[in-house]
Amino acid sequence: MNEFHAGDRRWKRCLACLLAAMLAISPLAVAQYEVVRPTGSSGDDVDYDDGPSREPEGNGGSDWTVPAIVAGAAASALLIRWLRERRQAAQQPTADERDKLVTLQQQGPEFAPLYNTSAFAAMGMVQGNWPFVLDFVHDQPVIVTLRISARGVPDIYTLRFPFGAQETGHHRLQFLLPPAFGDSERPAAIAVTATDMSGERTAPSFRVLALGCGPRAVGSVAIEEVSFLPRLIRAQAREQASYRFFSHSDFPSAMADFMRVEPAEDGERHFFVDEQAIDGGVSAGRSIEPRQWDGRDAGQRISTGTHRLKIRAWAPTQGWLTVWSDSRVDVSP
Repeated sequence: MNEFHAGDRRWKRCLACLLAAMLAISPLAVAQYEVVRPTGSSGDDVDYDDGPSREPEGNGGSDWTVPAIVAGAAASALLIRWLRERRQAAQQPTADERDKLVTLQQQGPEFAPLYNTSAFAAMGMVQGNWPFVLDFVHDQPVIVTLRISARGVPDIYTLRFPFGAQETGHHRLQFLLPPAFGDSERPAAIAVTATDMSGERTAPSFRVLALGCGPRAVGSVAIEEVSFLPRLIRAQAREQASYRFFSHSDFPSAMADFMRVEPAEDGERHFFVDEQAIDGGVSAGRSIEPRQWDGRDAGQRISTGTHRLKIRAWAPTQGWLTVWSDSRVDVSP
């Protein structure tokens, strides 16, 4: 990737924003869903958010642009404003909408360069009857809320999953998007929030492992066995971290993002550090050859601290997937 495209990519990533929880909005018709729980426990109760729609106020914007912010609690007001602006937008595709579709098809799902893992959003392609997957772990009781908003779809699709004290651990949520999302792919904003059981505070123990939509993204999770090692490298000694993963699907395009992680009481922060294109994408039934990262950011400065790997993979008209490594690499000078 040349310098121009790398810079362009970073600017476009700012279109996606950290969002936060608990806004009462109307759901679509009842979803078809399947909850897959790797721990072996049986199905979850689904709580559909059935509060009244919030009417727009002011002269809301007509595009998807929202600023990236840090704190989960502070994002709530921004979420309300942003959704109100979206509801004011024209229902027919605009030039901006068509540009966003092309961008997501060519450059994959978008995330903010800074987000809270307990309250974050992505931009990605969706389509009616496409499978959707969210994979995560948590150490404390949580309420996980998923909201999907697409232009041309009048309501916000909302699912809420409570996990009590006896249900901590690893969970995978899988379901089909309703037909209301249309018979061709379209851009959507996807907000994931995890709060304590009161719904008032974001849950710091929540860690997302995978998020994806489309035929190639879901079966199980199409990319797994993500390795990011060793636990510590010394950048000035030219030590490097190595990463690899296995794919069950063909994705013609893929990108590795390196995120610096900082703990926080309302959910750990992820800061974008650098990215590497995975030339040629990934092939079904194969692991990529081990690749290296030198512990430096896009400006070749040493990025000290703890880091997590994020893999984004996509196939136009067939969906996209983002996976995060559970392992972490500490970078020291």
